[in-house]
Amino acid sequence: MAVEWERVGQPGFDRIVEALVHRVYEASARVEAVNGRGGDDGIDIKVTHGSRVRIFQLKYYPDGFPTTAHKGRRKSIRQSFTRALQHQPWEWILVVPCTLTTAEREFVTSLAAGQTVRLLLRTVGRASCSAWSVLPVGRLRDRQASP
Repeated sequence: MAVEWERVGQPGFDRIVEALVHRVYEASARVEAVNGRGGDDGIDIKVTHGSRVRIFQLKYYPDGFPTTAHKGRRKSIRQSFTRALQHQPWEWILVVPCTLTTAEREFVTSLAAGQTVRLLLRTVGRASCSAWSVLPVGRLRDRQASP
């Protein structure tokens, strides 16, 4: 059963992804959802494994972030990434409820160019989010990168 991301709205998307991240990581790490009122400092969900910090940035863009339409979306993603770097994450993960185009994927990948911190960049799109929502917990943990 797939989640109809276009119908859940941004608050629903945030709640679902927060629950999924907790489900995947809470047994082995500290998981903190950040309330964005007043600014979230580039962190929507912070997962801490010892000294390693994994930052999830949630963007409810069901129709993506193309260059021709929704011009402010890429700027928002770039700003979130820049703010998140202040926390020296081991991994920064952009979660969007869509399937990225090649240009969108290249944009996200380009954010890490020239960074001196060790950073893994991963994008979780519509298919991955939907898969997270139906897999048993054990299989979810098996699919995640080791801390």
